[in-house]
Amino acid sequence: MSTDILQPRSPNTRLTELTGRFAAISALTDGWLDGAGRAPNKQKLVEVRQSMLRHYPERVPLPIIIATPDGNLLLEWDVPGDPSLDLDLDSMHAAFHAFLPHEQEIEREFVLQDDDAWGQLFGLLSTVMDQRPG
Repeated sequence: MSTDILQPRSPNTRLTELTGRFAAISALTDGWLDGAGRAPNKQKLVEVRQSMLRHYPERVPLPIIIATPDGNLLLEWDVPGDPSLDLDLDSMHAAFHAFLPHEQEIEREFVLQDDDAWGQLFGLLSTVMDQRPG
């Protein structure tokens, strides 16, 4: 596990890190993956970044954000329980998955088209983080 996840980050550092992650993904062009790979929609990336900046819980570590070959996003958190989120940028449909203590799994789906939906997603993420072993 990366040690930077365990150390609290200032809001400015988190803003810089999050903005940098989205900038790197925005720079991708079609064919970015060995001649294949669709570039994510840049306007949708802006919308996701802005929503994350507005709603992301301060006490939750930032995810790894990965562009998928089909032009969407995968967010993964390097914490116990391995939470992840598959986000289809065209529909803003998101599938959340994590392992909970006692061999339980949680799966939820969201349509992230408004502030309420983003708030629900990050509320669930915060709850999952609270349940992880310390």
